[in-house]
Amino acid sequence: MSQAPKKRLGARMIRAIFTGFSVGILGGVGVYILSTGVNQLTGSTVLNPIAFLLLILGGSLTASVGIELSKDLSGE
Repeated sequence: MSQAPKKRLGARMIRAIFTGFSVGILGGVGVYILSTGVNQLTGSTVLNPIAFLLLILGGSLTASVGIELSKDLSGE
């Protein structure tokens, strides 16, 4: 009856940061390309592509860390 060792908070945070950056970069590049396309179609700068990339990156990083912390608080 050996119990599996509980995953530590540090390991969860590292995994969350890695996952958040991975998803954020991929999603951010997609949004960057889309906003650059909108700017090309209008002929002027309507959307700031770098701001959208950083918005998606920050949102995915925050969501990923929040999910991992909620798992830790619920005892999984």
